[in-house]
Amino acid sequence: MIGKTRRSPTAPRGQARRRSGRLSRADKSAVTRRKLISAATQIVGLEGYANASVSKITSRARVAQGTFYNYFDSQQDLFDHLLPELGQQLLDYISKRLAGRYESLTREQIGFQAFFEFLNQTPEFYRVLNEAEMFSPKAFRDHMDNMTKGYVRALRRSQKKGEFKGFSEKELEVIVCILLSARNYISYHFIYRDHTNDQLPPWVVQSYMKFIIGGINFGLSNPQLSPRQRSHALNGEEAEAIAPAKIETVRANASTALLKMRISDVHLASNGAIKHPILFELMEAAAAPVAGTGAMRAPKLINLTVSLLVPTRAKLLVASSRCDRRGDGVALVSVQIAEGGRGGKTVATGQLLFASPPDKG
Repeated sequence: MIGKTRRSPTAPRGQARRRSGRLSRADKSAVTRRKLISAATQIVGLEGYANASVSKITSRARVAQGTFYNYFDSQQDLFDHLLPELGQQLLDYISKRLAGRYESLTREQIGFQAFFEFLNQTPEFYRVLNEAEMFSPKAFRDHMDNMTKGYVRALRRSQKKGEFKGFSEKELEVIVCILLSARNYISYHFIYRDHTNDQLPPWVVQSYMKFIIGGINFGLSNPQLSPRQRSHALNGEEAEAIAPAKIETVRANASTALLKMRISDVHLASNGAIKHPILFELMEAAAAPVAGTGAMRAPKLINLTVSLLVPTRAKLLVASSRCDRRGDGVALVSVQIAEGGRGGKTVATGQLLFASPPDKG
């Protein structure tokens, strides 16, 4: 018949709907539900859960108040769905940004930035999240479980590829809690506290990644391992024999020390850069004389946290150390390693915690 379009018996319903320009009943229902979720997000973001009444939500969504109950049993039922659905939107957004990225630290930086991009697009999320623990405990638990489990699964996949050598599988959950907590507090401090920033300043991202890189790559703190063994363990290497480098003490007193190390070809990796264990060795050598002064008795290295800033092929390294805190049988020493010569770049920084063995008397 002229003037009418008949749907082929084999044509998909969606195809026929696109031809006619009309939505099916299921599609109309999905659109209305999305309007209610969006309206509730805006109301809670502006006024909080306590003031997010059904009448305000339906008015903003431009649907009849009676229609609300075709989709949710009650106001609380909507609240219980709100955060998990927003959380899934967040995860979908981050997943798209991570597509094709496989290295963990790269993924962490992109995911971190994507989180704040999502907040910029959906600023109501922060209040929806932070008030949910009181007004919708179920939604809060569901959201946190969803975020944590997905993150842990991703880190487990990375660990199977040889990353996170310094951590056991059960410790990955702790790492995830730390990373998620950091996002929440950073968003409050730099975005929501005084509303001066719409987007996260780039230097904050850089600071976050410096901390994360140091923690993930060099966070192993087993006091039974030497710095060289830590380096091998964290890099997935077997403990190869490395000829000791020549270390010279330039000066040392109760609070500071300065040492020099001359590098030879045996201390270089295949790419020409100095091997990490050599840097660890110099760092401990620079810290030991400072930690071993005063009332400290035979100080023992308890923890070593290192940030390797740039690879270097320098033939001379200079390490400077200072004692930042001493007392109660412990000493915290900061060390900086730089290339020798004027204008030498800083290669690595670290903090070493020493403790005196217990008095057996």
